[in-house]
Amino acid sequence: MAISSQRGQALVESIIGLSFVVIPLLIMMPFLSKITGAQHRAEQAAHYSAWERTVWKERNPDQMPSRSGLYVAKRSETELMKQIPWRFYQTDGQQITSRYQDKWDWQQNVHPLLKHQMEQDTQQATILKSTQESPNNQNELDRLTATNRGGDTPGLYGKSVEKAVDLISYTGFDLELDQYYRASVSTDLENLYLAPFDNLNLKIKGQSALLASGWNAAGPHHVENRVRRLVLTNYMDVGVIRTAQRLVGIIPFGKELKPNRLKLGFVKPDVLPSNRLCTYGTKNCGG
Repeated sequence: MAISSQRGQALVESIIGLSFVVIPLLIMMPFLSKITGAQHRAEQAAHYSAWERTVWKERNPDQMPSRSGLYVAKRSETELMKQIPWRFYQTDGQQITSRYQDKWDWQQNVHPLLKHQMEQDTQQATILKSTQESPNNQNELDRLTATNRGGDTPGLYGKSVEKAVDLISYTGFDLELDQYYRASVSTDLENLYLAPFDNLNLKIKGQSALLASGWNAAGPHHVENRVRRLVLTNYMDVGVIRTAQRLVGIIPFGKELKPNRLKLGFVKPDVLPSNRLCTYGTKNCGG
């Protein structure tokens, strides 16, 4: 009697398992793969954003000489962020370049992995939700929220270095101390039309941090302007001492003390590697 009462139990369990576990998983698997793809791209974009800020500056470095013909690699935060969709969200086969002639479009240019059928009886659309009430597919930042900021080096070691540099700064030699860059890129995802996935309100976020060097030389003139402040004889290069050098130089054995021979505070930046000597913006140097 006990055996007969359990007939069909396995069939019922299989039906329940298929209905409430297996079938929903099969339905969700394509969408889950797209979520994973969106997360991967957000993390790549955050790494890219942190790295680019170490290369491109928003303003001239400290002690940049004021003279014509000097260039610094500068880009605003918005200009950097507009590169993200072209580099990480566009479809395969499109060339990556620093200057794009075409207009971006979140429906046409976005990678197929980031598209899904969001409503019944509709074509696939991007799973990335617009940040605007009225979406603008032509705006690269319409579906991205990005931040990138520099700060002091964290930890005891970073504070010690900062204090040491502060002491050197009394000579007029300054280094950028906000070289610990933290970047984040986030996107919201559209909800699926199927319950209970129609009210998920998922957010994808990628974060990155990068510690860069505070030494950023924008050409030989910038190197000379900075290093000269650390040369002690630089503070002797004044009119009174130069006059004394000329007077002493009249004496036969004092010729080597003339200002054109004994150059106080003299700095020769060409002892640096040749790639550090080019003037940015000129031929073979970013131009």
